[in-house]
Amino acid sequence: MSNLPALAVAAVVSMITMSVAVPAAPRTGVAPTPTVDAEQPLLSIAIDNGRTSAAAGDELTYKITIRNLGTTEAKGLEISQSLPAGLTFAAADNGGTADADRVVWPTDLKTGQEATFTTVARLGQTPDELLRLATVACATADGAEKPLVCATHSDLLPAGAVATRTEEKAVTPWMRYGAAAAALAVLALVTTVLLRRRRRRLLAARPEAGTGRHLARASVAD
Repeated sequence: MSNLPALAVAAVVSMITMSVAVPAAPRTGVAPTPTVDAEQPLLSIAIDNGRTSAAAGDELTYKITIRNLGTTEAKGLEISQSLPAGLTFAAADNGGTADADRVVWPTDLKTGQEATFTTVARLGQTPDELLRLATVACATADGAEKPLVCATHSDLLPAGAVATRTEEKAVTPWMRYGAAAAALAVLALVTTVLLRRRRRRLLAARPEAGTGRHLARASVAD
């Protein structure tokens, strides 16, 4: 019984929160993802271009950072970055070479060593249905089929920006006010129920008190 006010408050907070929530854009940054196989190099990798959105005609500079977190040297690594549709390779440092869909660098990393690789690319026209421009950076051991570690970065494209604004507009002020009013109505209903129950308990206790006073008066009269 005593938990009802707390539940009511929780319901109000939940309803108001849902009424003002707006879908968030996918996260563009990435945290390092180290490997866990003791027989393989322990690496972390990240990629970023210092932006959160892009449009046709932009020149994008991506920086890949890779670090050897293990206790042994990582030899014969291949660092790669994907080139998604619409992104055209322009230049790369440290001897990076590009083919149709990626840029590649060969490297070795000593224990505790960190290396960076930079790509410059230009963004052309992208498919109308493409909302974000995503690129993936990976480190692969020599001769391996699967990468040891990967990271991603994505930028919001014009189509994605339009979609985000549409989602935000879908949550109108009237929807917020309506949800808040409904939440207050729930709180008022719960409060009314509690007051009525308390009143019934008080009324049920009054006859006993009245009987006691009557007996006391009768005793004095005698």
